[in-house]
Amino acid sequence: MSVQNDVSDKSRAGRIMSIDILRGFTILVMIFVNDLAGVAGVPGWMKHAPTLHDGMTFVDWVFPAFLFIVGMSIPFSIGRRIEKGEKLSSVWKHILVRVIGLLILGVYMVNGEVISNHGIINPNLWILLVYVFAVIIWNKNSSRDFLLSRRWVKYLAVAGLIALFFLYRGGDQSGIIQMRHYWWGILGLIGWAYLIACLFYIPLRNSQTGLVGAVALLYLLYLAASAGMLKSLPLIEGMMNVGSTLGSHAAIVLSGVILGNKLGANLELPNHKSILRWSFGFSIYLLIAALLLHQLNRLDTMFIISKNLATVPWCLLSSVFTIWIWLAVYWLLDMKGYSSWSKVIEPAGLNPLFAYILAPLVVECFALSALLFNGFDVYSWLGNSFWLGFSRALLIAFLMTWLPGYLGRRGLQLKL
Repeated sequence: MSVQNDVSDKSRAGRIMSIDILRGFTILVMIFVNDLAGVAGVPGWMKHAPTLHDGMTFVDWVFPAFLFIVGMSIPFSIGRRIEKGEKLSSVWKHILVRVIGLLILGVYMVNGEVISNHGIINPNLWILLVYVFAVIIWNKNSSRDFLLSRRWVKYLAVAGLIALFFLYRGGDQSGIIQMRHYWWGILGLIGWAYLIACLFYIPLRNSQTGLVGAVALLYLLYLAASAGMLKSLPLIEGMMNVGSTLGSHAAIVLSGVILGNKLGANLELPNHKSILRWSFGFSIYLLIAALLLHQLNRLDTMFIISKNLATVPWCLLSSVFTIWIWLAVYWLLDMKGYSSWSKVIEPAGLNPLFAYILAPLVVECFALSALLFNGFDVYSWLGNSFWLGFSRALLIAFLMTWLPGYLGRRGLQLKL
């Protein structure tokens, strides 16, 4: 069987290889830039742009790219469940379990960033245990021969996560419970955006026009919140930034849904040229909208290109760049069948949460190992020099994209 036929068979089996590989590439870059952030002497173009700076770096593209890919996957995951006749109550249970899991992990990760050095438990050990318990709880291997799949082990991990909740000590907090909701973290933001996108996708999944209208509505929600029109909702505003969390971020996911719908409709007998034309045309519409809205940047900061403010021009441009990169990957993989180069990042694309969690888990192992060497942390030491730190970040990124595949072949699989 030729490589091209093999690619087509995988597509007919219900997966678009380019989506998985783009997801893996995004996770690779995400781990790289996260690790690079703590390195000395990093140039500005390799960092997030300042909040009020009108512009973006490639680092500002990573998070919205992942949101867009989440949307592209929804028609192949949620849509297929509905097509197979699964009850909507079961579908929504699946969605809510995923969202709650992401919110919990997000809050724990955020608190780990401000944990006290004078608490009951070593802060590095606390963070490490959070990730270990998360891996055990959300391990999807159902084999009874696999220790981490046994129910009693999962119950112990849940109990451990609850215990860490009470053992946590914040830097400036008091009381028995010191964990706080500072913000939802990257995983939590993904969870909220995914939930809102599903709320629109399920009733509108057969109407591309309806989905386009929903995207526009979510962007209008962002603009309304930025204009101060939602200040009458203090409870919700206290929990999150409604404009970005429920508005512009969710709009990116729903934009990905629109492209995913187009791919799903052409899955059995894909007309590659038609898909390329339609996808590129879609990106041009988004690009024009971004450029037109950006012309209003002197009126208000809501119209500048800013990742930290989650502005509409930033969202639209990020979606455009993601589509263009996906088009290149789609041409290489799904059309031409050149797949050998993608094997390096495919494991992270198939198991992105595992790859994302493994990176900080390994870092905390380095931090704990420093206790055995009079406080010398080789990982932190490498970050004191830009080129050593750059090499460290690159090595960690590729290692974390490969490791999920290695562990998966040995029975450890993580998925919400």
